[in-house]
Amino acid sequence: MFLTVSVGFPQQDGLSADLSEEVNSDAFQEHFFEALKQKSIENYDRAIVALLECKKLQVDNEVVDYELGLNHMEQTNYILAQQHFEVAAASDPSNVWYQDALLNCLIKQHNYHAAVSVAEVLLTMDNDYYKTLADIYIELGEGGQAKKIIVKMLEEGIDLGAATQLQTKLRMREQTKAMLKSEESVTKSTSKALNSPTEQYKNQIEMQFEKTDYPEALHFSSEAIDNFPTQPIFYLYKARSLNKLQNYKMAIQILKDGLSYVLDPGEMEKNFYKEFVVSYTALGDKQKVDYYQEKINN
Repeated sequence: MFLTVSVGFPQQDGLSADLSEEVNSDAFQEHFFEALKQKSIENYDRAIVALLECKKLQVDNEVVDYELGLNHMEQTNYILAQQHFEVAAASDPSNVWYQDALLNCLIKQHNYHAAVSVAEVLLTMDNDYYKTLADIYIELGEGGQAKKIIVKMLEEGIDLGAATQLQTKLRMREQTKAMLKSEESVTKSTSKALNSPTEQYKNQIEMQFEKTDYPEALHFSSEAIDNFPTQPIFYLYKARSLNKLQNYKMAIQILKDGLSYVLDPGEMEKNFYKEFVVSYTALGDKQKVDYYQEKINN
């Protein structure tokens, strides 16, 4: 689609221009495939450098912007990723891959209001995005809108399993919200705080770690994330459980997800970096180990 090379026998007066285009295309392909190679081995910095060279050669190539966005996403540089995804999506609005990448980027930033409009665009292309849109409304606290979508899914037989899960999630979120509101209205004392749902999860998970029951620690931390998706401590617990269970790649993904909720640099952030070190050490990625070790020491 975008890797075009001049072929045939051009007229003499157009020879110079055609040769220039061919050289441009060859250079583009070389940089582009180098970028793909570097991304495949998780060397995102080098992949970005190669893609920027592509950008110089083909400024308006939306595939380059899409790939730049993907690499920035892997580095949790969500603002830069969003900029590139927006360019790609604007160039080809009907491309599901571009719109989906933009949607995921907005969700990672918890920019749910902007995510709604992108999810609605995707919904015109694929019914699978009913679930995503309902999830976004739940995160926004707009239970009424979420319920409308869930009812539509149930009535029209759209992914009934997902619709049932969404019903459960919405019910639990509403119950938790009511419970927290009730606790707040009764008292703000320390004794009540210690009995809050988040503290109960923390105590339960830490108890499983003490017992070295890592599957149970994983279970409770996953459940805690479902109920309290903006609490970074539960992502840290889940990643630690996964590291203990030697599921290092999944641990890294959870750490990346949770790190976006750490708003202030400090001990929590360093604890995330320590778990990154554990994961990448086990995977033998010395470059990443050194990168996160340096962040811990700074």
